[in-house]
Amino acid sequence: MINLETELAPRRILIVDDMVEARSSLKKMMTVLGAENIDTAVDGNEAMLKIHERDYDMVLSDYNLGKGRDGQQILEEARYTQRLKATALFIMLTGENAVDMVMGALEYDPDAYITKPFTLNMLRERLARILNIKAQLLEINRAIDEKRNNDAIRAAEQLLQKDHKLIMPLTRILGRLYMHQHRYNDAIRVYSNLLNIRSVSWARLGQAICLHHLGDSHSALSQLKQTLSKHPLYVQCYDWLSRIMLELGHPQEAQQFLQKAVDISPKAVLRQMELGKQAANNEDFEVAEQAFEAAVKLGRYSCYKNSDNYLQFAKAVQGKIKANGGRDSRLRADKVMRYVEELRQDYANHAGVMFDTSIIEGTTFDRLGDKEKSRKSVNHAEEVLEKIENPSVDQQLKMTEAFINTDQHVKAKKLLKTIKDQEIGEESVQKEWDRLQETLNQIKVRQYTTELNARGVGYFEKGLLEQAVEAFDEAVDFEEAGISVMLNAIQAKLAYMEEHEVKVSYLKDCHALFKRIGAIGDTDDRYHRHDRLKNTYLRLKRAAGL
Repeated sequence: MINLETELAPRRILIVDDMVEARSSLKKMMTVLGAENIDTAVDGNEAMLKIHERDYDMVLSDYNLGKGRDGQQILEEARYTQRLKATALFIMLTGENAVDMVMGALEYDPDAYITKPFTLNMLRERLARILNIKAQLLEINRAIDEKRNNDAIRAAEQLLQKDHKLIMPLTRILGRLYMHQHRYNDAIRVYSNLLNIRSVSWARLGQAICLHHLGDSHSALSQLKQTLSKHPLYVQCYDWLSRIMLELGHPQEAQQFLQKAVDISPKAVLRQMELGKQAANNEDFEVAEQAFEAAVKLGRYSCYKNSDNYLQFAKAVQGKIKANGGRDSRLRADKVMRYVEELRQDYANHAGVMFDTSIIEGTTFDRLGDKEKSRKSVNHAEEVLEKIENPSVDQQLKMTEAFINTDQHVKAKKLLKTIKDQEIGEESVQKEWDRLQETLNQIKVRQYTTELNARGVGYFEKGLLEQAVEAFDEAVDFEEAGISVMLNAIQAKLAYMEEHEVKVSYLKDCHALFKRIGAIGDTDDRYHRHDRLKNTYLRLKRAAGL
């Protein structure tokens, strides 16, 4: 057994706790146990500053640290930025017993998880056991830190042959290293050796992952479900069920599994982000809204903070923001605007983010019915886009849609031509280009039919019935022509026949237009006009002997 005092004395240790009494008490305990080089941090932000400044051999962090980063997020960022070596220890301390906190922290693999309160003797025993195992794995972990994975694998396999008591930590290390090298059959072998001795949920999960990568996704699904039947809170199993179902082409089922994972461990920002993406793709915008908002809140003090969470949240709620849409609509719009301001403060030097922010702002104002502010935001987005050296096709398509939404059709047409000249490659990009071009064409047709209708009305009012008929006929040739335009065309033809002569061709045209219009309810303002014209049409039809 190791000498705890000898082991702790040379180690640089960081204690993180927002409670001064707890921080002081733990520092005293560690000093009594032999630690000589101890730093402390009062919150997650201070802890990360110190972790980035110094190499720590051991971090003991409370989970709940008040405002800012919590213990889980410290662990996330320390692993993500590779500031916590494989040879180092991260021990999570907490008085919280809530399932979401425990599961959320454990999935990022702290070396130990200790629940408060604990005595000096309890801490001594746990540290001695942890450090004893860590000492035996020292050479393997050094190789991992130095990215000598083949040496780490060789040393781990040799140690496993010598000391079978270390099968649990060695299997975990070997499984990860083999999977990192895509040696899935070797990973299955080491997991199987452990499972032949005892049932270990993470080893079954590892096997399932390897089976999926080897192409046997259905066996992987079966194994994951069996594992969950014994360990229903094993959140990573739900993650992999979701991932596999998504790859098999079942997005709805994938989202359901991921939702279960989030229900168990809602504080994992990456999981919330993935749920938001899946829900948005499934057009489940209510779930997407909740997930992206959670990702924004969790990511504020995390290494996973990114602008996309803010923008995706805004996109998810756009459909629920409406002029005169009530309190909920206003609250969502206000939240989007707060996020817009937050993005502008945090990403002021990122032109791409500033562009997307202005686009989202413009869309929100448009939803609220404020056309003036919407156009102002869109024009600002245009200014930002001009400063981007090589704007992406996606950015140009977003700009085009924003121009269309703010009635800047000439600009939209020019930009679509610019995009077309770039030789669109991807099918999805081509579809979006086609959609915007069709939208622009429909707007142009509506404008043209409106002009033709106005011209026809002008002729009709001057008694120039033949010219009126001609103008209205040209307008109703377009499918986009509205009911009022078609009624105008009918009225012009009927007026002409009453004043001049009944034409069979005109009667046939009126019949076709009435058929296009269909039934009009008696609550419609155009009902009485439609009824009157229909009676005139039938009278003229009888007069013609038809």
